[in-house]
Amino acid sequence: MTKKLTHIILLLSAIIVLFTSCEQVVVRVVDIPPNTPTDQPVFITGNFNNWDPGDEKYRMQLQPDSSYIAVLPPGFGSLEYKFTRGDWTTVEKDLCGREIDNRSLILGESDTVINSIESWSDLDPVNCPRVTLVLSEIPRNTPKNDPISVAGNFNSWDPEESILHRDSTGKYFITIDRPHGISELEFKIFRGNLASAESDEYGNILPNRIIQFGKADTIEVNIDGWIDVREKMGSSNVILIVENFPVSTLQNDNLYFASSLSNWTANDRNFMFLKDTKGNYFYSIPRKRKTLEYKITRGNWSSVEVDKFGFDISNRTLNLAEDDTAYIDIQGWKDKTPINDHEVTIILKSLPKTTPDDADIYITGNFNDWAQRSKKHKFNRNEQGRYTVDIPRQRGVLEFKILRGSWSTIEVDKFGAEIPNRVEYYRDVDILNVDVANWRDLPTQKVTDVTLVLNSLPANTPQLEDIYLAPDFNGWDPGDRNMIFTKLSNNRLYITIPKNGYYLEFKITRGNWGNVEVDDQGNEIPNRILHYGFADTVLIDVVKWRDFDGNY
Repeated sequence: MTKKLTHIILLLSAIIVLFTSCEQVVVRVVDIPPNTPTDQPVFITGNFNNWDPGDEKYRMQLQPDSSYIAVLPPGFGSLEYKFTRGDWTTVEKDLCGREIDNRSLILGESDTVINSIESWSDLDPVNCPRVTLVLSEIPRNTPKNDPISVAGNFNSWDPEESILHRDSTGKYFITIDRPHGISELEFKIFRGNLASAESDEYGNILPNRIIQFGKADTIEVNIDGWIDVREKMGSSNVILIVENFPVSTLQNDNLYFASSLSNWTANDRNFMFLKDTKGNYFYSIPRKRKTLEYKITRGNWSSVEVDKFGFDISNRTLNLAEDDTAYIDIQGWKDKTPINDHEVTIILKSLPKTTPDDADIYITGNFNDWAQRSKKHKFNRNEQGRYTVDIPRQRGVLEFKILRGSWSTIEVDKFGAEIPNRVEYYRDVDILNVDVANWRDLPTQKVTDVTLVLNSLPANTPQLEDIYLAPDFNGWDPGDRNMIFTKLSNNRLYITIPKNGYYLEFKITRGNWGNVEVDDQGNEIPNRILHYGFADTVLIDVVKWRDFDGNY
């Protein structure tokens, strides 16, 4: 073979290798975790795109067979990569939620690379073959030198076999591998032997705990007591006795104990006071290691206890671990407090901490032609520090706002946003409690920018359309590409705006005024107004869009 022919063959071989190496590689994901949100995309990221976790050029395409594919750029050598759902908080993890090494492939070795994603960093792993138990709390009377162990269907109920370890914070933990053929872990916590099992807070035997493998990689367990170590406590019950109650209480009225124990139900018959032979009301509560908040009602929240002036009272508290008997003095009932039917009483239930001590506070509304400083409608402050004002009862609607004497000092919400007029029907109220969140002229913090988060959008919002902020500072452009909301990992949208002046006036659109937001009736809404200095993050709810639900 001549040298010339040899050179030609070598050159052709090099060209073949070059073109083979430059072929594009298809990366296919054939399996994703079952708890992957159906409305979120999957991205591939790596050293070929500077590890940008949400690069739209490498958004993987969903196929009819439910797999995902992406085509990598042609080139030479090896590539490293991982999968995300758009940012690093959603990067893939291993079967039990732990970090994994970068994936790698060599360009030219294969035209298709098959992958499976086992879990995501922001979601519980659902197929983990092991679970870690962590004792978040143990009884204070636990003997210091006793080992703490777990026994169950995974270790033949031998409490000496599986001793828990302690981490650097002092918490006990143990990792249990899933035995073959077992889908549920049935267990109890012991102090080294079967005679020292966990109990409820009174030392009573508990049923076995049951958890499913694959639902979460870490389970926190709270131990209330041990069957062989009981604390010295008084009576096993705490007694509530109604010592005094209003004379307006009828003889056949039932009294109820409303608290978190009854899910704050006002008339749960399991929490009804009994009467002794002398007609005194009493109720017995099992002792627990907790402080309980409660109120007394006569069967509904319109008949809840109030103070002697008819004002709402704070929740009562009861220490179920230490108290033995609680005596209750009920001063009034909400539905039996004398009222003047010719007036509506407005009570300022709470005021901002920024309210000056000597502030004059007024109510303005449709009853006084929205006067800002009407002496007749100035709040009076009583001995208890409550601000009250009486409004003559009329027909129709009471519409009002609270201010400190001028429109520049009017109330705003907790974010600093203008609030709609408060509206009540005169016929529906006698006493009206009002909470004032903030004053427009008294910011609570220094901010350089504010982040607007779209807390909710209409169900008919097109998924692929951008959402825009249309503000006053850009000439009210409804489709400014610099004003597009960005998607968070939880699918909510946000945009951060630098502080510009004292307030921001804006609306939300989908790119033009034909699809601007409207109210729940489909009518045009006033411009949103947000005053800087009250919150660095503001939640916004868009109710409807003009082009879908508007009255136009």
